[in-house]
Amino acid sequence: MSFETEKYGRYEIKSGPLKGSWAANAFRGKTLVAQAAGGSRIEVVQDVKTQLDNLDAIELSERDKEGAPSAKVYEAAFLALGELNDGYRAMLKAHLNAPDHLISATKLAAAAGYVNWSAANLHYGLLGAKVAEEIGFEPPSRPDGSKIWTCAIARDPNLDLEFPDTSLQDALERWIDDESFRHFEWQMRPQVVQALRSLGY
Repeated sequence: MSFETEKYGRYEIKSGPLKGSWAANAFRGKTLVAQAAGGSRIEVVQDVKTQLDNLDAIELSERDKEGAPSAKVYEAAFLALGELNDGYRAMLKAHLNAPDHLISATKLAAAAGYVNWSAANLHYGLLGAKVAEEIGFEPPSRPDGSKIWTCAIARDPNLDLEFPDTSLQDALERWIDDESFRHFEWQMRPQVVQALRSLGY
């Protein structure tokens, strides 16, 4: 009898013997999200998987019209990502503390110490991709098919909720190929605001 670890979606399940019975714990990153005890490894692992499936179902039901999940899900995602580098933390803090949570790539660059707005745009997108993977978020795409990963963290404040992909795409097409994109302001999603405040940013 030994301990075993298996991947289950974005979770990791660890199971093994415990005081004459069996136990299983499920983690997302370092965070314990489900646990079970019972008479066999198969039983406790299946119990934990059922709990995880239920958690995911609840999460899906709480997503907004753009597919962004609740603040609790974002909070768990940031915890699962672990310690972010100084540049990423600086951009999140600057965005969180900006008036109405609106900020441009130029101001993000200044906050993080990047050389220009383009570098900030790249790195905020990379951070957005990490967050998107953790929360199961599918961002809108540009005309060339590439994903707008920043949308996992922020949105166009003028976005039409009924047609989010079209509205954001239209907005970015007006800005993305122009130097003036440095002044385009992203608005941090309210769920992200709440999550970061809960985490002490």
